[in-house]
Amino acid sequence: MNNLSYEKYLCGQLQLFAPQIQVKTYKTANKVDYPIFERHKDLRIQFHNNKKCIFEFIIEKSFWYLSNKNKDDKKYMRLWADYKLNMIRDAINISCKKDND
Repeated sequence: MNNLSYEKYLCGQLQLFAPQIQVKTYKTANKVDYPIFERHKDLRIQFHNNKKCIFEFIIEKSFWYLSNKNKDDKKYMRLWADYKLNMIRDAINISCKKDND
């Protein structure tokens, strides 16, 4: 296991199976939709396909950007990153299946 940050790991894995998906990072969020969002502490991450947002979540800046040197931190980060990647992979597979039917 290497010391990739959540951002680098998630984006790198995403490029392997869905290079058309773009990851966008925002420093702000709507307080109505995300009342727990703390400016300067949190980030809003969006996944876009053909300029349309298909998924988004809130994450702490430090968790998103910092590399994980601790073995337990790496496992935890990858658990959550893989969960999100599997959701996107499943959505793509469902979409492809519908297109082929």
